[in-house]
Amino acid sequence: MNWLTDNWLACYGAITGTLALFISYLGHRHAVNKDTIKLSVSFSAHPNQEENIKNMLSTEGKEPWEQTNFTEVYLVTVKNLGSIPAPLEDVGVITSSGDKKQALTSSLHSHGNILSKISDSKLEPLIPQSAKTFKIYLERAEPVFKAKKAYAVDQTGKLWCSRT
Repeated sequence: MNWLTDNWLACYGAITGTLALFISYLGHRHAVNKDTIKLSVSFSAHPNQEENIKNMLSTEGKEPWEQTNFTEVYLVTVKNLGSIPAPLEDVGVITSSGDKKQALTSSLHSHGNILSKISDSKLEPLIPQSAKTFKIYLERAEPVFKAKKAYAVDQTGKLWCSRT
């Protein structure tokens, strides 16, 4: 007990310093995790998927300019759960056969008339705490496919997948 009364100031300093170090570490950890991209990816069949496919197939015998060449079959939703903007490089679905089907979107300057891959369309980054839905199209020349899971690739190259 005599030692404690002689060294109370040193003990107080050690406890205060340790507590300050712990608080500083937690603040650093919070700041580091704050500036990362966090995405959530989900997908669903387009509400009119069957009807869209039937309409595309019904134009089979018509003139080429009267035929439907693309039809919407799946919707992929990408949510930015982070606190910084998330530039996207690619979005799509992986089919049950393992093939990747990329989402197509209109570029900023095409007024919705020309569809292109996300990497070519110069899309605005996905702002924090927001979501964007992308469309997956079926081309006339390809067979109908079943999506197994959805994916998104951010500009850093990290692949984010939906849960199956």
